[in-house]
Amino acid sequence: MRVPVIGAVLVLLASTAMAAEKHEVIEKSYPAPAGKVVLVDAGPLDLAVRASDISEIRLKVDMVVDALSEAKAVAWLAAHRPTIEDKEGELRITAPDPAGLSLLKGVLVTRARIELTLPPNLRPDLSTSSGSLRLEGEFPDVRPLRLRTAGGDSELAGWAPEIEARSTSGDIVLRASRAIEKLMVRSASGSVELSGGARSVRCDTSSGDIRFSGLLGPVGIATTSGNVVARFDALAPTDEVHITTSSGRVRVALPPGTEPGGELATAKGEIRSSFPGVSDPKTPRLDLSGKGPKVFITTTSSRIELF
Repeated sequence: MRVPVIGAVLVLLASTAMAAEKHEVIEKSYPAPAGKVVLVDAGPLDLAVRASDISEIRLKVDMVVDALSEAKAVAWLAAHRPTIEDKEGELRITAPDPAGLSLLKGVLVTRARIELTLPPNLRPDLSTSSGSLRLEGEFPDVRPLRLRTAGGDSELAGWAPEIEARSTSGDIVLRASRAIEKLMVRSASGSVELSGGARSVRCDTSSGDIRFSGLLGPVGIATTSGNVVARFDALAPTDEVHITTSSGRVRVALPPGTEPGGELATAKGEIRSSFPGVSDPKTPRLDLSGKGPKVFITTTSSRIELF
């Protein structure tokens, strides 16, 4: 019984040994007048963008493929090679997503990446499908900075005054170098993490966990089954915090000296609060007795912690 298995392994090793590897690199530069839009749809390619104090846009596309034949390798490169359109006020880079095409059968290993180095006074708009997205640096002139992925993860290490991040199943990690003025995040099953702060936040997820720190203003969070952790550095008396979840646990930390009003309510869960209020003997509910800011947290079956 072992002979056919060994034979199959030997055939596979022999095929791999005869595989063809192709490596293609595209390097170009483009003018970068202030305010120019850099629109990138990287598709299945990984995308890495960073800001630098330079006077031009620098692009590098690096693709490697290992296939069972040279024809298959060449076909894979042709099917994934991005198109580039440069106009006076816009640079558009689009990578096709040929998933499922029969001509791509026989491809063993691939690596493909788009790298962009941009002056900080440009306006990037970035998206991928299955590829990852990484952005580094500050872009003060873009409102909003859009980061979109489907299955790929996205990560920001830097800043823009307004950020709009969307994902289907990829995780979103935002490491802000200073507080973001306005943040909007939407995700289906991916988790969301923010450090560095934001002055205004709107976040909607389905099953992804949410972890925010350094918050400085009003927040609206809605999730189905994801856990929520929100830590505030500051809140004005007129600010409002709204958090709604079904089965996810909620933990909120307020700044020292805060006297929150509002309501904590859960259908079957538990409420723990470091702040005074009036409880309802019939249902797990606490009406907070402070003057402000207002905090409203609602869950179906999970614990609420406010401290």
